[in-house]
Amino acid sequence: MTDALKRISALARLVLLDGLRRHALMGLIVLSMAAQAGALLFLDFIPRDIGRASSDFILSMAWLSGFIFLFFHGVQVIALDEERKVIYSLLARPISRGEYVLGIFSGLAGLLLLLNLLLCGLGFGALLIIKQMTPAYFSQFNTLPYLLSWLGLFSMELMLLSVILLFSGLVRGSFPVLLISLSFYAICSGLPVVREAIGLQVLQTEPQPRLEAALRWLTSVFPDFDRLDFKNMIASSALLPDLSLLLINFGLTISYVGLFLWLACLVYQRKDLQ
Repeated sequence: MTDALKRISALARLVLLDGLRRHALMGLIVLSMAAQAGALLFLDFIPRDIGRASSDFILSMAWLSGFIFLFFHGVQVIALDEERKVIYSLLARPISRGEYVLGIFSGLAGLLLLLNLLLCGLGFGALLIIKQMTPAYFSQFNTLPYLLSWLGLFSMELMLLSVILLFSGLVRGSFPVLLISLSFYAICSGLPVVREAIGLQVLQTEPQPRLEAALRWLTSVFPDFDRLDFKNMIASSALLPDLSLLLINFGLTISYVGLFLWLACLVYQRKDLQ
């Protein structure tokens, strides 16, 4: 067990250092900073509720940066391992295929953590500056919901990363993996909207138990990302959700990540190397 952890951490460190060497984080941070600096110029065009608009924009830019990292850097790193035959060297020995999956996941998760920590600090400073510039329209800034929003954002990114690893084992080539992963994300984002629309329709007409049951089953496969979205509480006086609800939401996220990684390990164990 200890030797396996050492091999996983060694591979994760290689992925982490390779990502830093390719300046994967630096480009995304510069992109996010440029967008946030540009947003400061448009504050005068926002009539009121500047705090909510600013926090929404900063979290949205962080999500866009993580999105680009996952679907372009993360997918490419896994695909390059296969195209350059690195995976064959790794799988030959002494590292197992399951350790390979966990090592790649840990390395990319470490890069994601660094990215989110840096953007979280920059966003915190930007919101404080905006609050001082416009105290009348940004009277409340809640630190705990701000940190909780970043934790939710990081949890969603880890879930997508585990899904990308699973699809990379099932499908060869970076472009198909990119398309399938984007489709997965689109379904996860659109399914709550469909459920709400069907619920309103059912209230106005007759019940449709089969359709509602099918949507519930689909929700168990395609997780609802809205459960981890807390950015609306950053600049409002709304109370935080109950601790039990938070534990359930983050517990479900950890369960999804563990399930997807377990499936990815099974797929890689049975993967044909010819």
